[in-house]
Amino acid sequence: MRFLNYILIGLSVVSLFGCKQEEKPLPQDRLTVEWSCPTNAIHVGDPVELLVTAYFPTNGTVELPEIGREKDVVLLNRDWENIPREDGLTQAETRYSLTSFRLGDHPVSDGKILCHVGDRTFTNDFPKLALHVESALTDESDTQLADIKPIQKLPGRVPRWIWVVLGTAALAFLVGLVSSKLWKNRETLIPKPPPIPPHVRAFQALEELMEKGLLEKDECNPFYTELSMILREYLEGRFKLNAPDETTEEIIEALSQSPELTGAQRNILQEFMRQADIVKFAKGHPDRNTMESAFGTTKEFINETKDPTDPPDQTDPKK
Repeated sequence: MRFLNYILIGLSVVSLFGCKQEEKPLPQDRLTVEWSCPTNAIHVGDPVELLVTAYFPTNGTVELPEIGREKDVVLLNRDWENIPREDGLTQAETRYSLTSFRLGDHPVSDGKILCHVGDRTFTNDFPKLALHVESALTDESDTQLADIKPIQKLPGRVPRWIWVVLGTAALAFLVGLVSSKLWKNRETLIPKPPPIPPHVRAFQALEELMEKGLLEKDECNPFYTELSMILREYLEGRFKLNAPDETTEEIIEALSQSPELTGAQRNILQEFMRQADIVKFAKGHPDRNTMESAFGTTKEFINETKDPTDPPDQTDPKK
């Protein structure tokens, strides 16, 4: 009776603390694969977890096959991590989240797991797991589950050359539009005639003065006023002076150092302008011969001092 009690006590201790089963040592020079899946029977679209654990030498690398086959086996997610071990092996765990959208039995993969260690390669089959997919509809339901439509590919990117053609066409359109606007609003450009030389304008003004008949009318004041203005405007254009607004003294002073005038020409100019001042301001009244002499002297002065590079004029006495 006492012996039976000892046996019962021993069984109680074993059941209380359990027995620790020794782990079987793993091979150090090859690839070992283990896997686990809570169930392979799912309804359409339900996820299922698959854990694949690979043990291999620490200097090796593992390559797992791609998983996924249209609607039969759909890969929802995949995570992996390396767990350190004390036996010199590397433990790599890969967790797959799988589902299926087609009724029936569908093998997850028929690929191989490869482990490369130096120049050696170890091979192991991927877990022989098949998803058994059932409908969520009961047998009493009259509704039939239609198959889902195939996956539609998104349209590809528009080729770059199409954008180049469109951009070129838009640029050409804008250039044509701007050119059309400018053409409609264009102004007819008429070339300007070359400027009339100062001596030509002066000769024309002298002719117009003679046509007024001031000599015949013995109107010396307006005659000398216009003759003096013709000469001043000539000096302004020829020697770049503000002659119409300057006094006689200022004009003589400005031309006294000009290398383009001789001493005789400066004296003629000074004498004429002083005579014109006497007529205009001192109410002098020279006779007709003096007036004709002043006209001839002015015309001769203009002719002698004109710019030799200017074109001749028909009114030029020595053309």
